[in-house]
Amino acid sequence: MTRHLALVGAHRVIVKGLALRFFLRDGDAWEPTTDVDFQHAYELSLFDPDALGKDVLCPNARRVEYTTDEAWFWSDGASAAGMCTFDDREPTECAAMALLAGGPS
Repeated sequence: MTRHLALVGAHRVIVKGLALRFFLRDGDAWEPTTDVDFQHAYELSLFDPDALGKDVLCPNARRVEYTTDEAWFWSDGASAAGMCTFDDREPTECAAMALLAGGPS
């Protein structure tokens, strides 16, 4: 049983034999990122991006998350989005996520 996970600063991480890959949305494309940068962007998405621009912390009511057998997707409801793919997939290999995550790129 895994009690805690440590971030390792890698794009591809193996957890219990499962290859996880991390991506952040950059314009119209998914860009590989590290688990550390992915976690930081995810934590920022928890807060309203407009309010953060004014140095105010408040929950982000526009934030969404979806999980399928292929990946986990989150968005701040504005310009930031991330995807953690399972089984060593590229975002374009996640057919069930394509519409949720802004279409294929």
